[in-house]
Amino acid sequence: MIVWTVLGVLQLVSGERSVAIVNGFYKPREPRLGEFPFQASLMLRRNKTTTTFCGGSLIHIEWILTAAHCLENDGQPLPVNSVQVALGSVYTNGKNAQKIPARSFYINKKYFETDGGYDIGLVKLKSNAKLGRYIQLIKLHTNNGESLIGTTAFLTGFGIIDDNYHQPETLRKAILHIDSPNKCFMNSAKSNEICCTSTISEGKACKGDSGGPLTIIRNRKYLQVGITSHLSILPLCKISFNNSIYTRVSAYINWISKVTGIDFTKFNQN
Repeated sequence: MIVWTVLGVLQLVSGERSVAIVNGFYKPREPRLGEFPFQASLMLRRNKTTTTFCGGSLIHIEWILTAAHCLENDGQPLPVNSVQVALGSVYTNGKNAQKIPARSFYINKKYFETDGGYDIGLVKLKSNAKLGRYIQLIKLHTNNGESLIGTTAFLTGFGIIDDNYHQPETLRKAILHIDSPNKCFMNSAKSNEICCTSTISEGKACKGDSGGPLTIIRNRKYLQVGITSHLSILPLCKISFNNSIYTRVSAYINWISKVTGIDFTKFNQN
């Protein structure tokens, strides 16, 4: 196993020190309101304030799809009454959003039983989301046998925009490329994960983007193929070769259907 020191990494990428992910000297990609109407923001309520800490996607009027690690802390689920979901807003602080408290969390049990992987969870809303111009459902990818390598994908999230933990005021978008697993230093191809590469100018996943949707465009509509899970090797985002790994949605369609009681091989597939 290669051990990277912070000093060694900075020396290796010294030519990129003046460049920040998504932001910095590159003009940030800030989606307009309604461009990603399925984007959800998980907000933690504490001391009468709310803070965005993870992303998610609206897959049904009462269900949010997200990452398992967004719903737990040190192996224990977060208090359900401390989390609310913001929909229909491009603002990190949830301005003008439809905010709905969480009713319950569901984490894939194998997430706790294995060392990595199975990073998928569901949030059931306390009341149904009201769909409209800026709030819509996302269609889920269901064909787990399909190779997605070579496909352009899009990451959206409210995550930090540099390695100094600065957070954006609005939603950001990165352009990614679904690539071979070895580009994310995976030991072998995994049917339940997706590896994505990108340049720094195209954008990188970073802390706070977790749980958000990885989408592709098919038949002129967005299709969710992944859930933002983790970086491939380092906790630093401002490195061109530090790619990102996503939970593959199609590998968990049966689990999602079982938990929700909704057959997602048929629901919203038209």
